[in-house]
Amino acid sequence: MKPDNKEDIDVESIMQSIEDYFGFIPKIFQVLAMNPLVLEAYYNKFKVLMNDCSLNPLTKEYISIGAASALGAEHCLLTHLKVARELGATDKELHLAIILGSLIAETDALAKSLRVFEDFKH
Repeated sequence: MKPDNKEDIDVESIMQSIEDYFGFIPKIFQVLAMNPLVLEAYYNKFKVLMNDCSLNPLTKEYISIGAASALGAEHCLLTHLKVARELGATDKELHLAIILGSLIAETDALAKSLRVFEDFKH
């Protein structure tokens, strides 16, 4: 398969679309722009997911907040907190999304550790 010509990729348009969504251009997209083919691929995946109407935009942001919390992804967390706030999220809702995501990460660690413990004690 012959790769697309990176000169055919409208990086400026992609970046404008990202800025329109987030209100700024997150660092990940700034760095991906160094390789227009990769930027375009990542952006296309992002665009498909964010344009999917199965969930409303605020619900997607709550999920993103929970995932960022679970993964300890501080920059992603801040980005999605900002977007959720713009979409009308309250402090109480944002707090709950963070707590739920963190709870899943804690539960995962505990479940793995307790399984090791159970195997160890036998």
